[in-house]
Parts: sequence; structure tokens; C-alpha cells
Amino acid sequence: QCSSTCAGGFQRRVVVCQDENGYTANNCDEKSKPMEQRSCESGPCPQWAYGNWGECTKPCGGGTRTRLVVCQR
Repeated sequence: QCSSTCAGGFQRRVVVCQDENGYTANNCDEKSKPMEQRSCESGPCPQWAYGNWGECTKPCGGGTRTRLVVCQR
């Protein structure tokens, strides 16, 4: 499986040398050995998206300002 559900993950597998009967062997060509790790990703990682701050609810003391904040893929 990919180590991440979004960008930047990797996959690993075990690669061993075997004879035609499935027993461990030592005479495989190291130059042709398949890769044991590769990068993978399932798309961009989620991130926060936000708008500009709104107007203050009071002209002085104790007001609040709000803005829209959402998690997006």
C-alpha cells in the first residue's frame, strides 16, 4: 500500500532471488534486480482555504470579525 493517502507517499516490496522451484538462490544478476521502493500518491493533500476577514460587528470594544474557512482537496 501507499504510505500516504495524498502526495509524497511511497510503496515498498520485498525482492528475493529464487530458483525455478521457489527456493532461495544466490546466482541472480544484481543489475536486473527490480526496484524495491517507488513513489506513489493519490492526489493532492487537503489544505485549508479561507476568505478575507469581514467587517467588525462593533465600532469599538468587544466586536468580532469572521471569515469563511473550509478544508479542500
